[in-house]
Amino acid sequence: MKSWYKEWFESQDYLKVYNHRDFEEAQKFSDLILSVTNIKKGSRILDAACGSGRHAIYFALKGYDVYGFDLSRNLLNIAKENSMLFNTKLNLILADIRKICFNSNFDLILNLFTSFGYFETDEENFSFIRRAYNFLNKNGYYVIDYFNKTYLENNLVPQSEKMIDDTKIIEKRKIVEDRVIKEIIIKSNESEKRYFESVKLYEPERIINEFKTTGYRLFKMWGDYDGHDFSKNVSPRIILFFQK
Repeated sequence: MKSWYKEWFESQDYLKVYNHRDFEEAQKFSDLILSVTNIKKGSRILDAACGSGRHAIYFALKGYDVYGFDLSRNLLNIAKENSMLFNTKLNLILADIRKICFNSNFDLILNLFTSFGYFETDEENFSFIRRAYNFLNKNGYYVIDYFNKTYLENNLVPQSEKMIDDTKIIEKRKIVEDRVIKEIIIKSNESEKRYFESVKLYEPERIINEFKTTGYRLFKMWGDYDGHDFSKNVSPRIILFFQK
């Protein structure tokens, strides 16, 4: 299960499972991010682990110079197709977040929808945050969107099921040694496929400390996609705005 993300994000089933995470949600969240950062049109934005490009496309539509990278060729192809549908330009790169570096400087770096904590070691998980400091402009912003560990532990749903067309999707969740493990079972006709997710659970204080040690300063904290203040016991997310 160590490299679960390679198989899962390359599958045709991934976007089916997360079909409720749509462009409308991305647009609303992106507008809130812009309201806080207030970066000028034409500014350079980097969407780290951009997936199918929901947020990247919207920022491009708003007039920003957007770069995105992901490990999944499948999701990047979908991002490219979607950007063409919206008649926008995206600079898309196939890359591993643990290795990628840029010479260009960015005004805003995004790390959204829990695209963090996938790897086995802390060094791997925090490596991009440390490197990104070097290709972020002075006074530029880094926004990370991650689940709230305390809320998740207190509200974990062990199993859920849903139907999409003729496909049954079963999601089983558990916490094992500071990782939330999810098994995804997809049943269609007589076929059955299984995938896994495994994400490290970090306390907000640990994440904030890693950023501050690197040189960032904490600018703002939200607890959900509506921009409400963070509360450790009631917020489902932790959305952190850092500035260089």
